[in-house]
Amino acid sequence: MKATLQQLIYRIKGSYWFIPSLMVFSAIVLSQLTIWLDRTLGYTWLQDYWFTSMNQPDGARALLATVAGSMITVAGVTFSLTILAVSHATSHFGPRLLDNFMRDRGNQITLGTFVATFLYCLLVLRVVRGGSVPESWDLTVEAFVPQLSLFLSLVLTIASVGELIYFIHHVPDSIHISTVLRRLSIDMSNKFDELYPETMGQALEEEQDVPSLSNDFLHVVTSEGAGYLQGIDDEQLIRFAKEQQAVVRLVKRPGDFVCRSEVIAEVTRITGWSDDDARQIRRGFAIGYSRTPTQDVFFILNEFVEVATRALSPGVNDPFTAMQCIDWLSDGLIQLSQRKLPTRYRMDENEELRIITTEVTRADFVQSMIWQLVPYVRGDRNVSQYFIASLERVIQISDCKTLNQLIEEPIRTLEQAWQDEN
Repeated sequence: MKATLQQLIYRIKGSYWFIPSLMVFSAIVLSQLTIWLDRTLGYTWLQDYWFTSMNQPDGARALLATVAGSMITVAGVTFSLTILAVSHATSHFGPRLLDNFMRDRGNQITLGTFVATFLYCLLVLRVVRGGSVPESWDLTVEAFVPQLSLFLSLVLTIASVGELIYFIHHVPDSIHISTVLRRLSIDMSNKFDELYPETMGQALEEEQDVPSLSNDFLHVVTSEGAGYLQGIDDEQLIRFAKEQQAVVRLVKRPGDFVCRSEVIAEVTRITGWSDDDARQIRRGFAIGYSRTPTQDVFFILNEFVEVATRALSPGVNDPFTAMQCIDWLSDGLIQLSQRKLPTRYRMDENEELRIITTEVTRADFVQSMIWQLVPYVRGDRNVSQYFIASLERVIQISDCKTLNQLIEEPIRTLEQAWQDEN
């Protein structure tokens, strides 16, 4: 449940409907509140303030209609520009970066501001009344001009103009390659701080204390559907293992593609094992149609590699963008050298072994951050030399002998490739 909820929150944050919908709802509530205050308090108290002016019914209608019409037009233009910018960026940097632009809070708030202002003015416009009605109407209607509501509509209009100015600056800035890579680097650093499976239960510090369980995993749990493993609910799995006094061994890690009926977990002997037990284990796995970075740091690393490889393609031929990606990947390698990788043995609060995850090694990171780039870097001498120099700088800074030894091999491969070329 936790993993599924985590993915739901991730999708909501990356949607263009959630924040604008909240702002629209707030506009509805605000309009009804200000109209109620106008009806209750009247308008005489506003006359004492220099920044307010009293409006006649015709002027109020013209003002609100003008603002409402302008805001919905600007909202349409804003949305069109956003889609155009997203399309341009993803075609140049890669489709997997679409989520990064969809999650841009500035674009979401801009769209919400214009739509909320439009709806607020529309709801206030419907209550503005003149002092007379047609004789055929058997009604007595008094003039009503909600002065406070009109003042707030002007405030929202000014805010919308400010938001438009910000948006004009924000769109080109958000698709600039330096901004894109900087955001990816922040996501990478955050994921390094909570590297899988560090957030799962408690770590078993002394791995030599692990009991021998190689022959005890008698029950297997298979996937009922196909897709990418987006997240693992450690609370669900630890709770099940604790109730059954068992140990769950995970066969897949976040980011892996799971085929239908493929084994995703193994469980030690449980008396009376049933399909219900298997279903409880499956609830701890969130499987979806795409990879997400919620628990999968390799997804972010692959985005760096994707930008770099596209930049080195003959159709783009932008080696300096590839060099920028290499810079940030080098910084990521240095961060990895300065932290201890989490153990795959995870305990409950009573310090009992409950989960054995897949192992995450430094070789996995070197494969993802370096080796995937090597075939593309080989074709450009300038980028190749820059890549070698960056990796050598990582070795100079890093105190991790294991990581340094792994990095030396791709350096030798690139150097040998250019020697053979010459």
